[in-house]
Amino acid sequence: MPKRKESSGPGAPLWCLSYGDLVTNMLVFFVMLFAFSTLNATKFEQMAYSFVVALGGGMGVLPSNPTFSPPMPIPPDFIMQGPMTVAELYSNLGGVEKSIQQQYGSEAIEVIEGVNEVRVRISGDLLFMPCSASIRPETSQILSALAPELVKAQKEGYRVYIEGHAAYTLSTCPGYIDDFHISSDRALNVLERFKSLGLDDSKMALVGYGDNVPVGDVNTPQGQAKNRRVEITIRRD
Repeated sequence: MPKRKESSGPGAPLWCLSYGDLVTNMLVFFVMLFAFSTLNATKFEQMAYSFVVALGGGMGVLPSNPTFSPPMPIPPDFIMQGPMTVAELYSNLGGVEKSIQQQYGSEAIEVIEGVNEVRVRISGDLLFMPCSASIRPETSQILSALAPELVKAQKEGYRVYIEGHAAYTLSTCPGYIDDFHISSDRALNVLERFKSLGLDDSKMALVGYGDNVPVGDVNTPQGQAKNRRVEITIRRD
């Protein structure tokens, strides 16, 4: 009669097997983390070189001291830049302001930074003939100096608004019914001048305010001279 095989006792519960697998996997995971954390630069370069060869489809033996060329610098023209900010526009026009003031005096031009715009204030007495909308040939360079920065601003999404302002006086200029007409004509001539200098007229607008928006004392010659002006506002809509 065959001898009965003795029972070895009940086996381990099934959950022990799953638990053992989990512990083993965690051990392997932490060993790998430790290995990567202690990987020195040479080993990393060797491993990276192996990946490069594999991805390139090439076959070869890993050199003992592989060398790597630094990445090619990105040309400035290909670097993505954000849109021109109001602060940048103000800085650019501020440089033009200093140049014009050195040539024509501190009262010739003023650049003012606003929250969402930059305003350029130009003396009307300097820019125009007396009681006329004709731009003085000798000071038309003021507009020529501003034009390049305004062209760049238009390309960045800004619009250019030209305002003509007159001073309140008891007499009117010959040929003009009132101050609205001369202030509008002066703004129009500035717009036409900017157009000839490369500005996009579809991104420009003009208005003549007459003597309704003074910035100086309307009762003094100095204040009246300050009120006769052209203001150029640059902003995004």
